[in-house]
Amino acid sequence: MCARYTCPICGYEGLAEPPYYDDFAGSNEICACCGFEFGVDDFDCDAFEHDGLTERQIVEKSHHIWREKWINRHFELFDVSAFPKEKKNGRFLKEAEVIKQLNRIKKEGL
Repeated sequence: MCARYTCPICGYEGLAEPPYYDDFAGSNEICACCGFEFGVDDFDCDAFEHDGLTERQIVEKSHHIWREKWINRHFELFDVSAFPKEKKNGRFLKEAEVIKQLNRIKKEGL
């Protein structure tokens, strides 16, 4: 069985690789749920000034911003085909699954 990793943005437990390696080097994997690309969408985020911030601070701020965007898009799925019918409503994640995933983030401290 392949190890699965959790997306720190949306709580999806389907990442094939850890989102980050040593020193916040991103895996470049794109989350099938929220569409975040680790190592790209974090360090290319232009919603805030990066100067003077550590890599950890940049990553954390980017995650918060992307999560808010995903929530504001009503939990739209990036790759609808990666989700079984019972977890989605068209191209959106069902509310019960959203709650489960967001609670996973809180529980795991992501």
